[in-house]
Amino acid sequence: MLKSIRAKILLAILTVTMFTACSLTGVFYFRAAGMIEENYSGILYGRMQQTIKELDESLKEIYYVNTRTAWDTDIRNNAKDYSCTENENSLENMAGLLREHSREYKDINSLYFVFPDKKMAVTSEEFPVSKQGISGEHIEELEKIQELDSFPVLVESPIHEGGSFLSVIQKVEDDNGEILGYVVADIRERAIYYEYLEAVNDEKITRIVLVDRNDEIVTSGDYSDIGKTFPEITDQNVPKMEGYAEKNGVISFFSRGSFSDCGLYLEVPKKEVLSGLSRMRLFLIGIFGAVFVAAVLLALWLSRVVCGPLRSMTGTVEKVGEGDLSLRTEVTTADEIGTLGKEFNHMLDYIEALIAQVIEEEQQKKDAELEALQYQITPHFMYNTLNSIKFAAFLKGEKELAGLIGDFVELLQASINKKGSFLSVADEIHILKNYIHLQDFRYQGSFQVKYEISEEAYRCYIPRLILQPLVENALLHGIDIKRQTGKIWISGNVSEGKLILIVKDNGRGMTKEQIRDLFNSHAKKTNGLSAVGIPNVKERLELYYGTQGGMEYVSSGNGTEVTVFLPAIYDMPEEGRKN
Repeated sequence: MLKSIRAKILLAILTVTMFTACSLTGVFYFRAAGMIEENYSGILYGRMQQTIKELDESLKEIYYVNTRTAWDTDIRNNAKDYSCTENENSLENMAGLLREHSREYKDINSLYFVFPDKKMAVTSEEFPVSKQGISGEHIEELEKIQELDSFPVLVESPIHEGGSFLSVIQKVEDDNGEILGYVVADIRERAIYYEYLEAVNDEKITRIVLVDRNDEIVTSGDYSDIGKTFPEITDQNVPKMEGYAEKNGVISFFSRGSFSDCGLYLEVPKKEVLSGLSRMRLFLIGIFGAVFVAAVLLALWLSRVVCGPLRSMTGTVEKVGEGDLSLRTEVTTADEIGTLGKEFNHMLDYIEALIAQVIEEEQQKKDAELEALQYQITPHFMYNTLNSIKFAAFLKGEKELAGLIGDFVELLQASINKKGSFLSVADEIHILKNYIHLQDFRYQGSFQVKYEISEEAYRCYIPRLILQPLVENALLHGIDIKRQTGKIWISGNVSEGKLILIVKDNGRGMTKEQIRDLFNSHAKKTNGLSAVGIPNVKERLELYYGTQGGMEYVSSGNGTEVTVFLPAIYDMPEEGRKN
């Protein structure tokens, strides 16, 4: 774990710099790789399309030549004559006519006419002019292919044994619709490869093949692929694809001719396409290293600038912690650290002044405690004297007077005694009843008081003398004593964890301005039992309970209702126990 702030600054600067450099380098590299791959793929696909278009045009011309040959009247007449008479001259004539047609287009390797019933063929080549003993399988293959279509397909040549050719087949019929034979125009596989595929191939391409409309491989860079289909050489479903796509690190290209439906397929490893990025990687690594060195130097300089004043301040703080408050840190900068140094010096000045003030207050407190000890004699003397008068009145039979004096003594003790800031609601009501008993004697029964306190509320603890000022305010400013119709209701209950105490009277009520002045008045109340007034009650509730405690006044011409709310606490609060 780093303990030095300088080390943390160094680490933070290096982390941010390296993250930024790595991110930019990575984005640049992968963007460049993507552009290279896209450009290479686009160019190669364009070359493929041009090649397949040229091949398609060539096959179209061969198809037209083959069609014209099939509809040549002389060839049909010679074929009919040979079928009937087996005249060798007819074969010679047919061979000459086939040679003439084969010269119509350069890519035609040979033209030959197959007699299915004779199982022989006559060709445009010098040798052999005719081929006897063609197998029935070859004849059936030609018939089957021609029935499906006459477009170029891969066919095993019946003329050149063991050779496969891309061939166009047309049937020849007589005037009655009887089949005389089949004219076949073929192109040698190697001729197609060197004429068209070799122009596309480069050192990056690992597979290049040409397929016919049945997805049979016509020619390929690998001679062993000829005659196979795509599932045998690749797991790509490329015959359905037009364009290029990347899968498992291999970019596959495919394009078909619109006329012949022959397709050209290429495979290029992606790593071969991106092989030119090796120099770029070295260049980026060099830039990264330079940025790293610059970041280290910058971090060292910044940490020195930032941490120098901090080290000075740290030394001052350590010495101040040892007790030397006379030291002050040297402020050398105008930034946040300089502001921190100034405020630290101001804090030391304030601490020195505060210590002097505390010493003075402690001396004053000792003087006040001595004075308070002297004044304690007077309250004790008053309690003892009043108790003596109470017992004297009791002995002479003045029980009511003795009871009043006893109530006054308890009330006086509760008002003057500061021991214990909290007491139970039951004790508060007991003190309140003493006060009301005295006031009832004073006003000769001019008012009535009704209590409605729940058992749960009795057990709660509240600050001392909360209810007495409210009742006192109702007697002095609320009910009309002269009419002797005054009533005061005192209620208390617990709801949802809240203690609710209500003091209500049927007096003349108070205006909003009077209520506002009552809350905002901080003058001590000297014409009642004590100096504890309504603002004092409100302030103590806010002090002890914050927003969870308070009081509300609701007043009208029918009387005033004061609601005190505070948390319901069933144990003596910590402050009460300390006192």
